[in-house]
Formats: sequence, structure tokens, C-alpha cells
Amino acid sequence: MLKKLLTPYKGLSREVWMLALISFINRAGYMVAPFLSLYLTRDLEFSLTQVGWIMGLYGLGSVAGVLLGGKLADKIGFHKVMYSSLFLTGVFFLILQVITDFYMMAAAIFTLTLIADAFRPSMWVALNAYSKPENRTRSVTLIRLAINLGFSMGPAFGGFIIAGVGYTGLFWVDGLTCIIAALMIFWLLYQRATEKTEEEKAVNTNQNPYTDKHFILFWTGMFLTGFGFMQYFSTLPLYYNNVVGLNEKHIGWLLSLNGLLVFATEMPVVHGLEKARRNKINIIIAGSILFAMSFLVLNISDWAGMVVIGMIFM
Repeated sequence: MLKKLLTPYKGLSREVWMLALISFINRAGYMVAPFLSLYLTRDLEFSLTQVGWIMGLYGLGSVAGVLLGGKLADKIGFHKVMYSSLFLTGVFFLILQVITDFYMMAAAIFTLTLIADAFRPSMWVALNAYSKPENRTRSVTLIRLAINLGFSMGPAFGGFIIAGVGYTGLFWVDGLTCIIAALMIFWLLYQRATEKTEEEKAVNTNQNPYTDKHFILFWTGMFLTGFGFMQYFSTLPLYYNNVVGLNEKHIGWLLSLNGLLVFATEMPVVHGLEKARRNKINIIIAGSILFAMSFLVLNISDWAGMVVIGMIFM
């Protein structure tokens, strides 16, 4: 039984496992985002319009950060971008807790997500460099597994921290875990890298994604999916609290349910689909339908059990 459970993980490189561990630590501490809209409305007493502007800047900073991170990865290498982004993100989380002015908060959130999401392109370049072509799908899945396991723990602990010491505790935990993850990248990956490794060569490519029609179509689908997905970190926590009547602790458990389901099922499912050679487009379509269902069922009733059903679909 144990041998079957471990089969999907065989053949992955040490560096991929290190990236997974770092991703887990980082995501386990990433507690502010799911509760940010509640923090802004309840503790800082911002209006819903003000919260809307801040969450809009959250997304805008994320887009700008990804573009910036990709450019910097090409210029200075992905290792430097990864640990610099995480370290500065940690510092910004510690600063964020003392900001109470709307305009300063808006600027700080934009800057925070700009720096934090500069990490993402480098992460996937590193994963591409450290995994063999035949293991790439499972390597990506392992990273997602680590992210979701961390995310399943983060909101649950976040709810308890808010109930115990308030939102200040979240900023400290988020900040310190980002700094720890940055130090791990520096010690475990960057220090061991050679001067001109295969991963650096992988960054230097002349392929232009903007002329690839299939990529643009795929990007559009990802944009629309991401547009819906971000509601789980912006408007839906307010819906859970104001309409369904859930408190922060219950919202934390609800978000953790999603991460736990992904952790329990994703790697075996991906491994099985990979072996069965299923059509990837059909898999994407099926996943998109389930994702749409996660929102549609919320129109049926504001019963608490319905948001659990929605989260299971999601």
C-alpha cells in the first residue's frame, strides 16, 4: 500500500523536493490574503468601496509583479529573484500591520503584491530547470501539492491566531515565514548552484510567447479562471461573514478544506491521468466546469452547508 502511494513521487530531483518544502513553508504562513478584506472592513473600518479599490490594486500589483519578475529572472537569474522577493515580502508584511491610512494601505498593498508575485516566474523557471522532461508534470504537481498543503494549514491557523491575538499575529507569522523561505532558497539552492548551470541557460530563450496563438488562447482561459479564483481571496470571505454568518475561525476551516482535498487527491489523479494518456484539453474543460459549479451552487441558498459544497466543487 505504502509503495503504491509513493510511486508518483519517484524520480523527482532533490532540488524539486527543496522547492516543494520551501513552497510549503511559504504558503503555510501566507495567512493574511484570505482575511485581508475582513481586516480592512472590521479592524480598519474601511468602506466596501475602499476595500474594492485596495483589492483591485492587490491584483494590479500581482500582474505587474509577474511581469517584473520575469524580466528580472532573464537579467539576473531566477535564484536571486526568488530569495530577494521572499525576503522583501516578509519585511513588507511586518510593516503592513502599522499602516491604518487608506491611501498608504492602498500603496502598500500594491507594492507588497508587486514584490511577492515577482517570485512566481522564477519559481516555474527553477522547476523547469530542476526537473527532467518526463517528470515535469509530476514535479509541477508536487509543488502544487506543497502549496495546497500549506494553504490548507495556513487559513486554519490564521483563524485561531485572529481569535487569540488578533490580526497583528497574522502579519508577524506571514513576514517571518517569508523570510525563512528566502533564507532556505539562499542556503539550499543558490549557494549550491554553479556559475553557469543548465537552469540559467533555460532562461535565455528567444521564443516570443506573444506570437504563439495557442499560448495566447491558453492565457486567455487562465485569465478568466484566475478572475474567478481571486474572488476566494477578496469578495467571498465577506460573503461568508456577512451573508452566511461565518466567523474568521470557520472561514479558515472552510478554506483549509479546499487545500486538504487537493492534497489528498491531486497527485494520485494526475499520476493516473498521465499513465492513461487522457486528452489534456478535456481535463481542462472538466476542471473548468467543476470550478464554475463552485460559484453557481452559492445562488441556491445561503445555508452554511452550501458553501461547503461549493468548496468541494472548487
